[in-house]
Amino acid sequence: MMFYRLNSSLAGSNVNTAQSVFGVGVTLAASTVYAFDANYLFQKSAGTSSYIFNVLFGGTATANNILYQACWNTENAAPTSDWISGAGTIFVTTLGSQPLGTSRTSAAITFQLMIRGTVSINAGGTFIPQYQLSAAPGGAYSTVAGSYFAIWPIGTSGANTSVGPWA
Repeated sequence: MMFYRLNSSLAGSNVNTAQSVFGVGVTLAASTVYAFDANYLFQKSAGTSSYIFNVLFGGTATANNILYQACWNTENAAPTSDWISGAGTIFVTTLGSQPLGTSRTSAAITFQLMIRGTVSINAGGTFIPQYQLSAAPGGAYSTVAGSYFAIWPIGTSGANTSVGPWA
Protein backbone atom coordinates (compact mmCIF):
# COMPACT_ATOMS: atom_id res chain seq x y z
CA MET A 1 0.00 0.00 0.00
CA MET A 2 1.13 3.53 -0.75
CA PHE A 3 -0.26 6.11 1.66
CA TYR A 4 0.06 9.88 1.93
CA ARG A 5 -1.31 12.00 4.80
CA LEU A 6 -0.87 15.73 5.28
CA ASN A 7 0.72 16.67 8.59
CA SER A 8 -0.08 20.37 8.16
CA SER A 9 -2.59 22.13 5.93
CA LEU A 10 -1.56 22.84 2.33
CA ALA A 11 -2.67 26.17 0.84
CA GLY A 12 -3.83 26.12 -2.77
CA SER A 13 -4.05 29.04 -5.19
CA ASN A 14 -6.88 31.37 -6.19
CA VAL A 15 -6.98 30.07 -9.79
CA ASN A 16 -9.19 28.06 -12.16
CA THR A 17 -6.54 25.52 -13.19
CA ALA A 18 -5.93 22.02 -11.79
CA GLN A 19 -4.18 21.92 -8.40
CA SER A 20 -2.67 19.00 -6.53
CA VAL A 21 -4.61 18.07 -3.39
CA PHE A 22 -1.37 17.27 -1.55
CA GLY A 23 1.38 18.93 -3.60
CA VAL A 24 2.72 15.47 -4.54
CA GLY A 25 1.80 12.46 -6.65
CA VAL A 26 2.53 8.74 -6.49
CA THR A 27 4.33 6.67 -9.14
CA LEU A 28 2.26 3.71 -10.36
CA ALA A 29 3.43 0.68 -12.33
CA ALA A 30 2.28 -0.18 -15.85
CA SER A 31 -0.29 -2.92 -16.51
CA THR A 32 -1.54 -2.90 -12.91
CA VAL A 33 -4.97 -2.50 -11.33
CA TYR A 34 -5.10 -0.46 -8.12
CA ALA A 35 -7.76 0.17 -5.49
CA PHE A 36 -7.77 3.54 -3.74
CA ASP A 37 -9.40 5.36 -0.83
CA ALA A 38 -9.22 9.07 -0.03
CA ASN A 39 -10.57 11.45 2.58
CA TYR A 40 -10.04 15.18 2.02
CA LEU A 41 -11.16 18.16 4.06
CA PHE A 42 -11.09 21.49 2.19
CA GLN A 43 -11.43 25.00 3.66
CA LYS A 44 -11.41 28.55 2.37
CA SER A 45 -12.10 31.79 4.19
CA ALA A 46 -12.32 34.51 1.52
CA GLY A 47 -13.84 35.26 -1.88
CA THR A 48 -17.45 35.20 -3.04
CA SER A 49 -17.10 34.77 -6.81
CA SER A 50 -19.28 31.97 -8.18
CA TYR A 51 -17.48 28.71 -9.13
CA ILE A 52 -17.96 24.95 -9.22
CA PHE A 53 -15.56 22.63 -7.38
CA ASN A 54 -14.28 19.74 -9.56
CA VAL A 55 -12.31 16.59 -8.75
CA LEU A 56 -9.85 14.90 -11.13
CA PHE A 57 -6.60 12.95 -11.43
CA GLY A 58 -3.53 14.18 -13.29
CA GLY A 59 0.01 12.99 -13.90
CA THR A 60 1.86 11.00 -16.53
CA ALA A 61 0.27 7.57 -15.95
CA THR A 62 -2.38 6.58 -18.48
CA ALA A 63 -5.45 4.59 -17.55
CA ASN A 64 -7.22 1.75 -19.32
CA ASN A 65 -10.26 2.53 -17.14
CA ILE A 66 -11.27 3.99 -13.80
CA LEU A 67 -14.39 3.83 -11.65
CA TYR A 68 -14.78 5.73 -8.41
CA GLN A 69 -17.45 7.14 -6.17
CA ALA A 70 -17.01 10.64 -4.79
CA CYS A 71 -19.19 11.71 -1.86
CA TRP A 72 -19.19 15.12 -0.23
CA ASN A 73 -21.05 16.77 2.62
CA THR A 74 -22.92 20.05 2.55
CA GLU A 75 -20.49 22.94 2.81
CA ASN A 76 -19.89 24.12 6.37
CA ALA A 77 -21.65 21.04 7.78
CA ALA A 78 -20.01 18.66 10.19
CA PRO A 79 -18.43 15.74 8.31
CA THR A 80 -20.72 12.73 8.20
CA SER A 81 -19.77 9.40 9.71
CA ASP A 82 -21.65 7.61 6.90
CA TRP A 83 -19.66 8.38 3.76
CA ILE A 84 -22.52 7.38 1.45
CA SER A 85 -25.09 9.80 2.91
CA GLY A 86 -23.30 13.04 2.01
CA ALA A 87 -24.91 15.98 0.27
CA GLY A 88 -23.76 14.67 -3.08
CA THR A 89 -22.54 11.49 -4.69
CA ILE A 90 -21.24 10.89 -8.20
CA PHE A 91 -19.92 7.82 -9.97
CA VAL A 92 -17.02 8.67 -12.30
CA THR A 93 -15.42 6.75 -15.19
CA THR A 94 -12.76 9.24 -16.34
CA LEU A 95 -9.57 10.79 -14.95
CA GLY A 96 -10.85 14.18 -16.17
CA SER A 97 -12.56 16.98 -14.29
CA GLN A 98 -15.90 16.11 -12.65
CA PRO A 99 -18.11 18.75 -10.97
CA LEU A 100 -19.18 18.29 -7.36
CA GLY A 101 -22.67 19.74 -7.21
CA THR A 102 -23.64 23.27 -8.12
CA SER A 103 -21.88 26.60 -7.87
CA ARG A 104 -20.66 27.94 -4.54
CA THR A 105 -20.39 31.59 -3.53
CA SER A 106 -19.79 31.63 0.24
CA ALA A 107 -16.59 33.26 1.46
CA ALA A 108 -16.05 30.77 4.30
CA ILE A 109 -16.44 27.14 3.23
CA THR A 110 -15.45 23.84 4.79
CA PHE A 111 -16.41 20.54 3.20
CA GLN A 112 -15.36 16.91 3.26
CA LEU A 113 -14.80 14.79 0.14
CA MET A 114 -14.44 11.00 0.29
CA ILE A 115 -13.42 8.91 -2.73
CA ARG A 116 -13.25 5.13 -3.23
CA GLY A 117 -12.53 3.27 -6.44
CA THR A 118 -10.26 1.32 -8.74
CA VAL A 119 -8.05 2.29 -11.66
CA SER A 120 -6.39 0.10 -14.30
CA ILE A 121 -3.07 1.64 -15.33
CA ASN A 122 -1.86 1.19 -18.92
CA ALA A 123 1.43 3.11 -19.02
CA GLY A 124 3.05 3.66 -15.63
CA GLY A 125 3.89 7.10 -14.32
CA THR A 126 2.73 9.63 -11.77
CA PHE A 127 -0.85 9.67 -10.50
CA ILE A 128 -1.84 12.96 -8.86
CA PRO A 129 -5.08 13.57 -6.92
CA GLN A 130 -6.27 17.04 -7.98
CA TYR A 131 -9.07 19.57 -7.76
CA GLN A 132 -10.03 22.39 -10.10
CA LEU A 133 -12.33 25.38 -9.66
CA SER A 134 -14.38 26.53 -12.66
CA ALA A 135 -13.43 30.15 -11.84
CA ALA A 136 -11.06 31.81 -9.39
CA PRO A 137 -13.26 32.28 -6.28
CA GLY A 138 -11.40 35.26 -4.81
CA GLY A 139 -9.83 33.14 -2.06
CA ALA A 140 -7.78 29.95 -2.14
CA TYR A 141 -8.74 26.58 -0.69
CA SER A 142 -6.48 24.68 1.68
CA THR A 143 -6.34 20.93 2.05
CA VAL A 144 -6.61 20.44 5.81
CA ALA A 145 -4.06 18.47 7.86
CA GLY A 146 -5.11 14.84 8.28
CA SER A 147 -6.42 14.54 4.72
CA TYR A 148 -5.11 11.37 3.08
CA PHE A 149 -4.90 9.21 -0.05
CA ALA A 150 -4.20 5.45 -0.02
CA ILE A 151 -3.62 3.31 -3.12
CA TRP A 152 -2.58 -0.32 -3.44
CA PRO A 153 -2.12 -2.86 -6.27
CA ILE A 154 -4.72 -5.61 -6.56
CA GLY A 155 -3.87 -7.32 -9.85
CA THR A 156 -2.69 -7.19 -13.43
CA SER A 157 -4.61 -5.13 -15.99
CA GLY A 158 -6.16 -6.71 -19.07
CA ALA A 159 -8.34 -9.25 -17.28
CA ASN A 160 -10.87 -9.48 -14.46
CA THR A 161 -9.21 -9.00 -11.08
CA SER A 162 -9.86 -11.43 -8.25
CA VAL A 163 -8.26 -11.86 -4.86
CA GLY A 164 -9.27 -14.97 -2.96
CA PRO A 165 -11.07 -18.19 -3.96
CA TRP A 166 -13.52 -16.89 -6.61
CA ALA A 167 -15.02 -19.65 -8.74
